[in-house]
Amino acid sequence: MKHTEQNIAVVKSLYEAFSKKDIARILGILDENVEWGEPENPFNPAGGTRHGHNGFLEWLNIGKNAEEILELTPKRFLTDDDSVAVIGHMTCKAIGTQRVYSSDFVHFVVIENNKIKKFQEFFDTYIAGDAFR
Repeated sequence: MKHTEQNIAVVKSLYEAFSKKDIARILGILDENVEWGEPENPFNPAGGTRHGHNGFLEWLNIGKNAEEILELTPKRFLTDDDSVAVIGHMTCKAIGTQRVYSSDFVHFVVIENNKIKKFQEFFDTYIAGDAFR
């Protein structure tokens, strides 16, 4: 298996673990010093960058209380030697307002020693923030 194919397999396994809510498996895929981030947004409590497994778990707990992921569909995987960019679509519901929003996304994932070292999410923060308001 080529290195780039292996990187895509690591990232696909992350999405699969998320879909099954398998937190132990997710932590096994993440480097212990992972940098996990999504854009800052004053209305989205999960926004910002967190570090390590504890930071990821903090993000996860904030997120599960703030929004419900209705759809998370990766559509395209672009890769090089140490990273994968995932292009996809998501639909989420802000729990506090019950408002639903949809956005295309890009997840930029850096891989080191078959572990995810960095995960950075990019999406339409305007419509997400509006759903939380």
